[in-house]
Order: sequence, then C-alpha cells, then structure tokens
Amino acid sequence: MVKNGQARAMQGLPQQSILGVDYANPKFPELGIESLCLSELLGRVPPSHFASPQRPGFHLLMLFTSGSGDHFLDFRRVRCKAGTLVHARPGQVQQFVLGQALEADVLLFTSEFLFPAIPAPDGAAFGPLIDDIVPEDVTDLQPDALESVVSVMSAIQRAYSKADGSKLSATILQHLLHAVLLTIAIYYLKCDARRMTDSLSMIFQRFRQALEAKFTQTRTVEDYAEAIGCSAKSLRRACMMASDCSPKSLIEQRLILEAKRLLAHTGLTVEAIAAELGFSEPTNFVKFFRRHGGMRPLDFRVKFPGPHSG
Repeated sequence: MVKNGQARAMQGLPQQSILGVDYANPKFPELGIESLCLSELLGRVPPSHFASPQRPGFHLLMLFTSGSGDHFLDFRRVRCKAGTLVHARPGQVQQFVLGQALEADVLLFTSEFLFPAIPAPDGAAFGPLIDDIVPEDVTDLQPDALESVVSVMSAIQRAYSKADGSKLSATILQHLLHAVLLTIAIYYLKCDARRMTDSLSMIFQRFRQALEAKFTQTRTVEDYAEAIGCSAKSLRRACMMASDCSPKSLIEQRLILEAKRLLAHTGLTVEAIAAELGFSEPTNFVKFFRRHGGMRPLDFRVKFPGPHSG
C-alpha cells in the first residue's frame, strides 16, 4: 500500500490536513495491482501508520469475509461483516479501525491499470467501468452476487500468487480485474439510468475530471464548459442524463464533500478550511455550508464521530 511503510503529506496542504498515501507494490514495483488480505495489509507497517485518516491515491476494493466491525469512509461509519463490499476511490478519505476481528480480501490498484470503458449492448456509453460499480461505495452483497464475486476474486488471487512480474502476467491480471468489476456491475449497474450518447458521456467524463481539478478555484458552470470545450447547455444535458443533477449542483456537492472531509478528519480551523476551498471570506464559507450542508461547519465537526470531533 505504501512503499517501505512510508506515507507522504499531500503537497500544498497544511500540516494538519489529511495524509495522502501513494500506491506502491513491494513485490512488483511496476505492477499496478496487488492482491492481499486485510490482516496482511494492516500488518505491513506499524499500527501508528493507520492511526489517522488517509487519502489514498489509488483504488481499494475490499470484500469482507469474516468478523464484524467498522470502517470509516469519508465522513461515514461503515458497518462491515462477511459479504460487505467496500470501494474506496482515489482521493476519498478512509480510516481503518484497528483491533477488530475483521478479515477481507483486498485489491489495491491504480486508475491507470484499469481498462478505460465498458461497451453497452445497445451502443450506449457508460464511461469508465469503475465509476459504475458500487455507486454508494459500500454494499452488502446478496448470496447470488456474493458467490459470483468470491469466485472471480479467487481467480485473481491465484493469478497474483503465480505472477512473475512479466507483461503477460500483468495483462492476465488486468483482464481478471476487469472480470471482477464486470461481475459486480452485473448486479449493480443500472443501464436505464446511464443511457447516454458517446458524445454526452465524454462531456460528463471530462467535466468530472475538470471538477476534481478545479472545484477549489471556480464554481461557475461556464468556466467548466469552456475548460472542456462545450456549451453550458450541453454540459447541463450530459450531467442531467448521467446523474440527474445539474452541473451547478454537482459543483456544490463536491465542495461540500471536501468541506466535510476536512472538518471530520483534520483539526484545521474553519478559517483555514475556507481558504483551502477558495472562499475569500470565512463567513461566505459558513453561509455556503449552512445552505448546502444543513448546519454550521462546527456543528458538523461535533456531530461526526471521528478523531477530531468534539
């Protein structure tokens, strides 16, 4: 998960901010995927490494196989048991709870290791497959889904144990990862809700990429439309078809999500968080958070059951 058990602070963020973790495979440094069990992952480095929330720069797909306990994902406490599937995405904030009798099969992989898209039978475009599975980031698999997912997870575990670092073994693992995601998508991908033309799908994908890069710099829909080379009208249509939300709403949701991450997982002041998110005045941030988050920022911090809560 981290090279030599080391982590780095996210560049440009204050010292009190969320710890960023780079992907590093100790067995195959050039391979963009690693298969291991949760106990192995947690035992790789000293417990102090997992003492604080982290922001991985890669995907973690965790299928819990035994025990019961908690896992923090963003500002949520996730209840885990055998059959719970958790997908932590790059940039999300997560925290392991140590000392629990929990075991899981874990896949760590980079975005670059993924196949780019999944074709639909009717020609519709779904975008990158990883965006379409486990849409809420956590689900309890039903027995038929669990049986299928366990089967393909076992196949990838066997292939990884026999991998030799060659391009051929990497290709095999890449195809098996795609099979894992497809198997999950069979049960959770809602085709009717994702039916889009190729052009609108591309607009939405580019918007999401631009939003991730610029959400602290601008909240103006026209700025995003200009950045990705389309009209504001086309951007709105793509967003509505893909998510049933306007681009303005998605921009606001992204800002609120980051605000909640910083409030829940750091000791940064409201003033520092306002500056981090691009607000010229802390009062403007407080008003924005109350309007879109439903409460004052400090009330959210106290409410959240995390290490920095009241």
